[in-house]
Amino acid sequence: MAQVAAYISNVFGRSPFGGLQIHAKGCAKTARELIPLFDAANDARWEDVDQLYQQIADLENQADDQKRLVRSTLPRGFFLPVARADLLDLVGRQDKIANRSRDIAGLVHGRRLQFPVEVQPKIAALVSASAEICSQVGDVVSMLDELMESGFKGIVRARVLQMIDDVERKEHEADGVVVEIRSKLFLIENDLPAVHVMFLYAALDEIAGLADDAERVAHRVQMMLAR
Repeated sequence: MAQVAAYISNVFGRSPFGGLQIHAKGCAKTARELIPLFDAANDARWEDVDQLYQQIADLENQADDQKRLVRSTLPRGFFLPVARADLLDLVGRQDKIANRSRDIAGLVHGRRLQFPVEVQPKIAALVSASAEICSQVGDVVSMLDELMESGFKGIVRARVLQMIDDVERKEHEADGVVVEIRSKLFLIENDLPAVHVMFLYAALDEIAGLADDAERVAHRVQMMLAR
């Protein structure tokens, strides 16, 4: 397997996964920009929100461009160390991170959405945790080169599986924060406009979904290792 990996490396250069890894990092960067966006929204700094929304939209567009590049340039046939269909599915799962990040930013930007003071610290913690999970799965994808060089086994494989376990643990912790925020919102929702409450819950679901999207990327890599 190591000889095959070396041959593939010679044929395709440094890495057949390069474009995929660039895309993963770009998607994670899009998610991280939600941290200052929510800080600005909670402080009612709407001009900053406008600017950050545009940055996130630009990053999502760049991720789309990179996704299309990956899809059009992935080689076909036996040259790839893993199934081409698996890599195409992986890039699709990664792209959901950037798409959802833009959707969340659009919701905050378009609705001038501000969470109540009572839950702002928990929301900030949840956004940061979700963005961190997205960055972690970017690190998982960046390990594909080392996995290929090791023949997808041994110490490198064990390390990647541990990274995936860590992603799952942090996603579970994020779920716990969501439950806490829902409980706090329930106690105060009668004091808020009904439409506003509806969008608060929608935003909360989307932020939680971001961590779920990242976990699905990690699970795709896990499935690739199981084959």
